[in-house]
Amino acid sequence: MLHIKRIEIKDWLGIKELSISPGKINKVDGDSGAGKTSLIEALEKALTNNSRRTEVISHGQEEAELFVELTDGLQITRKVRTEKADYLKVKHDSKAVSNTEGFLRKLINGDIFRPIEFMQKDAKEQTEIILNMLQIDWTTEGIKAWFGEMPEADYQLHILQILKQIESAYFEERSSINREINLLRANIEGIKRDLPPDYDGEEWRGVDLQQLYRRLSEAQESNKKLEEAKMLIDGLTLRIDDIKRRSANTAEESKLDYRRQRDTLTAGIQRLQQRVEQDQKLIDDADRRISEANLQLDNELEQAIERLKLQYQQKKLNIKEDIQQEVELNKRYISEHREQIAEKTTSLDNLAEHERKDKEKIADQETNLIAAEKAKSGHAQQVIADVEWIDPEPLQATAHKAAEMKEYLREWERMNDIIREKLAPKEARAADLTAKIEKARELPKELLKTAALPVDGLTVDDKGRIRIDGTLLDGLSEGESFEFAFKLAKAQAGELKVICMDGWQNLGSKQQEILEAAQQDDYQYFLLSTVEGKELNVETVEG
Repeated sequence: MLHIKRIEIKDWLGIKELSISPGKINKVDGDSGAGKTSLIEALEKALTNNSRRTEVISHGQEEAELFVELTDGLQITRKVRTEKADYLKVKHDSKAVSNTEGFLRKLINGDIFRPIEFMQKDAKEQTEIILNMLQIDWTTEGIKAWFGEMPEADYQLHILQILKQIESAYFEERSSINREINLLRANIEGIKRDLPPDYDGEEWRGVDLQQLYRRLSEAQESNKKLEEAKMLIDGLTLRIDDIKRRSANTAEESKLDYRRQRDTLTAGIQRLQQRVEQDQKLIDDADRRISEANLQLDNELEQAIERLKLQYQQKKLNIKEDIQQEVELNKRYISEHREQIAEKTTSLDNLAEHERKDKEKIADQETNLIAAEKAKSGHAQQVIADVEWIDPEPLQATAHKAAEMKEYLREWERMNDIIREKLAPKEARAADLTAKIEKARELPKELLKTAALPVDGLTVDDKGRIRIDGTLLDGLSEGESFEFAFKLAKAQAGELKVICMDGWQNLGSKQQEILEAAQQDDYQYFLLSTVEGKELNVETVEG
């Protein structure tokens, strides 16, 4: 068994100078700050080159020197410097030492194990320490082979912790992708709900909507011509009857118009003749009226005063002139009225000729209209013979259906774009991540089969958690935790079997139990106790 034979410390963490020759069990006593922990850290630095503190050289000094001699004659000299590079010398009388740091790392697994300090750590820190004790060979090439890439992880950790990080990272990525997939699927389902059932855009993409509506328009135009032709044939008699009826109405209206003209002219002639008769009567009655007037005036004259004879004589003359003027005027009226009678009589005589010509015109127009209608009917007969009736309903239904379906084409294409460009790649990535997650979960089981577990009953579950006989680390009782820490300390030790225990003064009744066990095993112990007011003291406990 390999133990520490001698320790020399100079200018290290408050220890000015110390030289001891430890035995199998060594009690290290002293007040807080006396240098107990500094002694153990000096051993760790000398053997592993690890420092728990940044400044380790005593204040005012430029160099700290550590010397450790083992029971097999190996001597280790390490100097920690501020101005120059550190110095290390490893010497053995019977062994050649080439790679000094590598040689020393074979003597001790990590740091000198401290069971009490281990018990005071949380489960996460304890797990990390234990996992680092599991020697599992792995390489970055192996990780690339497992996952096809180098996933992001802290590759300074233990491989089981690395795999757990990789699994968590893949799981988180897959969860994020699955959320996106669910949103995409919901989006796709929303689009599907707005599409007709079993809608297939490929079926409608190539449909020529313009051609369908062109066929419908051509059918409708052809049917329109056919209907118009049939209507011409079917309505020919009615239209001829209508033409005749309208011609008869026109003739009747013309006849009535001429009758009204005749009546108007006849009435005008009669009125004028009556006026001629009236005026002639006035002319014929002129002498009588003059006699009567004279008689009346004579009567008045007889009754009037003599002096008025001349005045009445003048009145006679005036009346005579007035009547004579009226006669002349009446004669002129008679002449004018006779001229008008002659004109109206001529017009009345001409009405018969005008009426005859209008009748001929109406009859000619009726003949021409009937001939035109018959000509139209003849063309309609040809249309009926040449044009076949086409049912527009199926064509219209097909065109409307295609137009309606094409309205959904853009949404259908958008849905397929989402499926092809977004959903499918994410589903493929999710499937790839699932395979990688399963790989990351299976690998620890496979790797643990190749690892030598430091303590019987220790297992690592699929979540990377440490269990002791099936119980998680933080579920152990104080006694179970203490027993496990000691087993682990012994398993942690390499060729150099050294165990350090801080807080020895707090173990009470367990001290004797530990001492009895320590005297029977192959390990070298350093037991650190805080004793108030006492300077650093190291003494060997005899068996």
